[in-house]
Amino acid sequence: MTYEELKDSKYVLFKSIRGSHLYGLETPESDIDTYSVFCAPRDWLYGMGLRYRKMIADEKNDNVISELTKYFTELGKSNPDALISLFTPEDKIIYMNPVLRPLFDIRESLLTKECFKSFKGYARSQIGKAKGLNKAMNIDPEEVKTRKTPLEFCWVHKNHSEDVWSLEKWLRENGLKQEHCGLVKLPNGIEYYVLYYDWFADKSLRIEDYSRLRYGSSPTPEIEKELEEGKKTEMIKYRGILDPTSPDTTQLRLSSISKVDANDPLISFQYNMMAFSNHCRKYREFQDWLIHRNPKRYEQNVGHSFDGKNCSHCLRLLKMAKEIAIGKGMILDRRKAGDRDLLLDIKLHNLSYDEVMRLILQAEKEMEEAFEISTLPESPDQEKLEDILVKIRYDFYNT
Repeated sequence: MTYEELKDSKYVLFKSIRGSHLYGLETPESDIDTYSVFCAPRDWLYGMGLRYRKMIADEKNDNVISELTKYFTELGKSNPDALISLFTPEDKIIYMNPVLRPLFDIRESLLTKECFKSFKGYARSQIGKAKGLNKAMNIDPEEVKTRKTPLEFCWVHKNHSEDVWSLEKWLRENGLKQEHCGLVKLPNGIEYYVLYYDWFADKSLRIEDYSRLRYGSSPTPEIEKELEEGKKTEMIKYRGILDPTSPDTTQLRLSSISKVDANDPLISFQYNMMAFSNHCRKYREFQDWLIHRNPKRYEQNVGHSFDGKNCSHCLRLLKMAKEIAIGKGMILDRRKAGDRDLLLDIKLHNLSYDEVMRLILQAEKEMEEAFEISTLPESPDQEKLEDILVKIRYDFYNT
């Protein structure tokens, strides 16, 4: 079942507005995102679980729908998103099935000391998203505009000099093709290889390149005849460097080398597999980010070393956790909490990263101190949640 199929179906029990519009932090560019809960069709639960889905979201993960079991499990762990949904004001609730009423009736009892770990962990994860050398928006597009091949991470000393070329360039400059190469990995070395070439399998090989590379000389009639006769054979000796059936592999393809050919290697080179793996990871992250990014949010962050929205989330979560600890409950509208303008300033990059971090560290310290003296229960009552979940499913399936 897709998000489009589920979002307006009878299985959705709850749907509410989440994000900046819920907290009073929206700007003219803010989208309206939603949080929903659904009850799985009975046949999902009766079988082996092949159809069961814990969560279904739209393409950008802006609108999510959690299945009841996942939702209740998260409530039992004081997950911020799940808890916040229970305290969403009526004007931000789009739909609620009455079968959920028993859960909403006990929402205050779910505010426990368990919030300390969950809110703090979630807040710290926002910092990781906001700042970091590996954040997709900070990747240089020139590095990942195309997906490179391992050949561009193999390094050859040109003519045994100190000049270093990539293997891709060395093959290109010498008129050779990777599919006619044979590799042997050297023992006791870190990704060192010896390269052999299947001269006669390469039907487009020029006589000038053959003479120079194999014999270190200009073409002669004897060498030219040797190449012409050799190209008439149909035997293919080597497997090439890249495996066409596994384009995503980081491994180089090895070949068996005969004893006759073993004494005729062409070059040796070193392969930086880790650098290639990092390139592939960045390429995937950047392509995924291009597909799912919010263009308006991107423009907002251009020229800054951190994502203001993530930092704003972090500070808000820490402040909300402190409010829970001191008995103020769940304050969602940050205008009522009195910090809306500050959070917007962070979101819009009106404060430097250092200023923001000072505020976050101070808020984290205050939250920790508040929980140390808090009189809240230690954790949610799991048995009560279990009973309510069973009742909701029973009532829904029998209505």
